[in-house]
Parts: sequence; C-alpha cells; structure tokens
Amino acid sequence: MEVFGAASSTLDFDSDGKRTGFIDVSHSDNRHAFSSIRLPVGVIKGGPGPTVLLTAGSHGDEYEGQVLLYRLMERLTPEQVPGRLILLPALNLPAVLAQARVSPLDQGNMNRSFPGKADAGPTQAIAGFVNNCLIDRADAVLDFHSGGTATEYVSCAFLGLGQDQSLNLQNLELARLFGAPYTMVRQNDGSGGDFDTAAYRKSVQFLSCELGGMGRFSPDAFQIGWEGCLRILKALGTVRDDIFGETAPPDISCFIDIGGGADHVTSDRYAIAAIDVCAGTRVSRGQTLGQIHETHGFGSEAIDIVAPRAGIVAIRRRNPLVEPGDHLCLIAEEITREGLLGMMSAKAPG
Repeated sequence: MEVFGAASSTLDFDSDGKRTGFIDVSHSDNRHAFSSIRLPVGVIKGGPGPTVLLTAGSHGDEYEGQVLLYRLMERLTPEQVPGRLILLPALNLPAVLAQARVSPLDQGNMNRSFPGKADAGPTQAIAGFVNNCLIDRADAVLDFHSGGTATEYVSCAFLGLGQDQSLNLQNLELARLFGAPYTMVRQNDGSGGDFDTAAYRKSVQFLSCELGGMGRFSPDAFQIGWEGCLRILKALGTVRDDIFGETAPPDISCFIDIGGGADHVTSDRYAIAAIDVCAGTRVSRGQTLGQIHETHGFGSEAIDIVAPRAGIVAIRRRNPLVEPGDHLCLIAEEITREGLLGMMSAKAPG
C-alpha cells in the first residue's frame, strides 16, 4: 500500500498488466463522516520501458484532458505499451464532481498545493501522494489543462523554465513533439506550489498544456491534445509507434512569453465587457479590443478597451459581467528562437 497522510492506494503500480483502482482520501465532514473520497487511477504496463504519469482534472471544470485519459485507458492494451502509463483523469475529484476550479471540501487549488502536506486537508494530501508516490516512478509527466469555466486559452503547451539547462532542453523537446499552435513560456521561481515545479525539483521531465476552455468540451482542442500526447508517448518509447496512426508535429509552434513579456487588460469598474477579439488574435499597441459599458451608467458613453502592448491575445475572459480587478484578456509577446534560448540560459528568479 502507498500512503501519504490521508491519501492511500492499494493499487499495484509496478507489475505488468492493465488495471484500475483508486486513491482513497479520508476526510471527515458532514458528507464524508463514514466515506472515502475515491480518485480513479489506472496503470497500463507492458514491460520494463519508461514510465509516463498522465494527469487531468487538476481543476474540475477542464474537460479535454479528462476525456483524453479515459480514451487512452479504454483503448490501450499492455501489448501496445512497452513501458508504463499511470493515469489519473480526475486528480482533484471533489472539484470535478462540483464542476469547479477548486475543491469544495477545502477550497484547495490542486495546482497551487504541491509538494503537499499530510495534515492540511484533502487537496494537499492528494498533491503529497502524487509528489511522494508517483512522480518518483515517472520519467516524464504530462498534465492536461484548459481555460476552465472562466477563460478561453489558445491551445498551447506550457513550458516552465528553471535553472537546470539540460532539463529545460528536455522539456522544450516535449513541447516540440506536442506540436500545439502555441507554446506559453514562463520563468518559474519555485514559489507557486504548482505541479511543474514539483516535477522540476525531482529532475523529471514535465509538460502541461491548455486546450480550449469556456467550460465546454472542444473537439478541435481535444484533437490537438490527443495527437500531441501520442507523439510524446511514442517518442519516449512508452507506447508502440504503430498504434493510432502517425502524425508529424508542425514545424513551428509560436512561442509566447506569459511572464515579463505579457500584460493583462483589467477592468476598473462594474460593467459589461464586450470583447471583440478572439484568443489567438494578433493586436497592435493601442488597438481597440472592445468596449466597456458601465452597469450603472446606462446612457453614458462606452469606454474603449485598449491593448497596452502589441502581441497575441493568449487568454480571453468568458463572462462579460465584470468588476474592478477582473482581467479581460492577456496579451503576450511572441518570442523568437534566439529570445527563447536566451530565456532558457538566464538564471531563473528565486
């Protein structure tokens, strides 16, 4: 049995074969006084090859990755997997069942909870189980996200850079194989409690992604994730080359800086925001992106939403009803290959 705090599993993660089970989490509240919270988990292992840990449902209102992992578990056999896949389609199951970003049990954001704690609620216990019992088994981790209910993202890989240049290059190769139209790049300082930092600290290859959003299932975004995932699994030698057909990655993914090379466009009033640009739109500095109509200013002149920089609309808000502090979109600067290599060789903050 594997145990971390309130999280435990009796599933055999190491023998050959295909099987499913649960990570059980103990939590005492009105609903779960005599229950366990059961996170589904599966293993497909056909031999001694590399291991890839695949996760989705870190935020419960993000669906493309969840479907992708269900389909992999359904369709793959051990004979097609010379290595090992460990799949968790609902990493934060309470959030998945609530169709919410965070857990209703403790308001825990799974992707801000690593490396986890044994005595700080169910979300931290799950993160700790993954950190202590599963990442160490993995040669690479693929973590699937989308914009959730709140936003729409350009379909992209997400590349977090740290101080290990060799690991940066390995993760860049995963992004290349994934082949999404965009790759978001950010320097990680290790302070955010995110999954990628937890893997980075263990020198395990890691790639996350954003596939669509708006609280819906996008077939187009799903297909990008499906093909990209299979390319990575085949290149790592975890699944056979001859399954599910062959698709080559696009020659170029557009790299965009969502750290120092990006700006939010943010509301400073209660209003209806009519955003006229879509995710992926290239905009110029000073371009009008839409208009703000003040909630209590009926009849007053609309206020233009103006781009603070040139770049690409990487993230776009879903709900037009806004308050002061609500972001309307994120505009990110494109990175040249030379600029990307410079970011990779720069010392990460922190």
